[in-house]
Amino acid sequence: MTYKNILVGLDGSDQADRAFATGLSLAKVLSAELHIAWVVNRDRGMASSFGVSEDFYQDLAKKVQKKVQPYVAKAEAEGVKVFGHTVIGNIKTVLSKDLPEEHDIDLIVIGSTGANAVEKMLQGSHSGYVISHSSSDVLVVK
Repeated sequence: MTYKNILVGLDGSDQADRAFATGLSLAKVLSAELHIAWVVNRDRGMASSFGVSEDFYQDLAKKVQKKVQPYVAKAEAEGVKVFGHTVIGNIKTVLSKDLPEEHDIDLIVIGSTGANAVEKMLQGSHSGYVISHSSSDVLVVK
């Protein structure tokens, strides 16, 4: 199978940076389009418990968009057709379902999570969720 649309999930971690490097290399070799996504996780619990407003998420998304730009610039410099996405929503569903359906993604590249044991118990692994719920192939980079 030849991949045509590759999605890389970013979050500022070393694992995500390695996933980006892998996704970029694959996109270049396969002449695939590269979609880079950084999801601002909308936490319903925070919104209801602490009164976090939509403005908070919009402000955070603007900051994240600036963080996405160097990745887009690097991919463009490598001659790869690239799209940067900053999305407010649930990380798990945005990466496993929403963006793949919107952009006909056939490969998702994500870093293994850096979550500790307690975080994994409470929220579950993002990479594990994407693997289990995506109809696209998933490559987890450590």
